[in-house]
Amino acid sequence: MKKLLFVTSNNRKIEDYNRRFKPLGYHIEQLNIDLNEGRSLDIKEITHLKLQQAKKASEGNPVFVEDRGFFISALNGFPGPFVKLFLKSIGVQGIIDLMRTKTDRTAKFISVLGYWDGNKEHYFIETEEGFITKDICAGDLRGWTEILYIYGYKTHPDRPLCELNDY
Repeated sequence: MKKLLFVTSNNRKIEDYNRRFKPLGYHIEQLNIDLNEGRSLDIKEITHLKLQQAKKASEGNPVFVEDRGFFISALNGFPGPFVKLFLKSIGVQGIIDLMRTKTDRTAKFISVLGYWDGNKEHYFIETEEGFITKDICAGDLRGWTEILYIYGYKTHPDRPLCELNDY
C-alpha cells in the first residue's frame, strides 16, 4: 500500500481520508504539527499558506493539507473559515438560535485540499450546498454536520449531512 502524508492535528480527518483512500491503495500517514492559518476569510488562501508550511515540514516530499469553511448566507458568510472557534464559542445550538428568525437558511460547506506532489501544487475544491435545519440532528458528530441539510446528491438526494457521515 502506498503512503500519503497528511499534515493535520485532527484525528477524525485522518480516519476519514484513510477510509476514502484505502480502496485506491493508499494509507494516509499523519504529520501532527500546528500550522499557521493566517487571518484570511478565503479558504483557498488559507490552504495555500498551510501547504507552504507542510512542504517544509515534509522536507519536500509529497504531502497534503486541508481547510474547511461553513458559510451561512443569512450571516453574510459567517463563520466561514472560523468554524472551530464559532462552535467552541456559541455551539451548534447558538447557530440554531441565530437562525431562528431568518428566512434565508441557505449555507455552503467548502473544503479545499492542497496537494504537493513533489514538483507542483494542486488544489481541489469541494462545495456542498444546503440549508440550516431548524433542529439539531441526533448524535454528536462534527458540529456543523448536525445542522446542515445538503441537497443535490444523486446517490443521497435530500438527506442531512449528519446521516451521511458513516458512508
